[in-house]
Amino acid sequence: DTAFWKQNNLWIRGVNGLEVARAILAKDLLLDLRTRDRLGHMAVFALLVVASLSIVVPASRPERLAWSPALLWVVMLFTSLLGLSRSFQSETEGGAFALLVQAPVDRGWVFLGKACANALALIGALLWTGLLFTIFLDVDWSRAWLAALGAGVLGAVGLAALGTLLSAMSVAVRFREFLLPVLLFPLVLPVLVLASSLTAAALAERAAPALWWAVITM
Repeated sequence: DTAFWKQNNLWIRGVNGLEVARAILAKDLLLDLRTRDRLGHMAVFALLVVASLSIVVPASRPERLAWSPALLWVVMLFTSLLGLSRSFQSETEGGAFALLVQAPVDRGWVFLGKACANALALIGALLWTGLLFTIFLDVDWSRAWLAALGAGVLGAVGLAALGTLLSAMSVAVRFREFLLPVLLFPLVLPVLVLASSLTAAALAERAAPALWWAVITM
């Protein structure tokens, strides 16, 4: 079981945990780019949901803009479940989950590598969802794109951190597809509320309280 770490020159004295995190991140990103399984499912799901929302949201543009921040993060929450539930799929199906446990570093570095891979996937899904909101709901991000992007990145990172932790906890549990959303929804609610409020402030072109930025950053 230690052959993987030895072959990648990680089973040595004074091994750097950052190298392990980097190896896990590179492996997950390469797998996502090669198979397009996780990213493809998330992209198609977001497309279908936003297209459906465009039918039922109010017709007037001001009302659509008022609803858009909350709808954006609701879409992101359900879209992220498709990615987070598959976070450890390659390890469990390939019998390689023990390799992560036996990594010759603190387990926090393993978590960091997986969380960074999930965060990048969610940021990609967020950018795609924002584009869909522009196409279907006529949401203009150009006037406050920097603030909206900052809120989106912080929200996606918070969602990825909690989701990775809960996904790892439920990986060996029966009905984990049901358990993950049950655990994730109440814990991630503060992150979603803050991210939605910051996004709404950005769309309204008003300055958000500094406390909101400080809380979501922590």
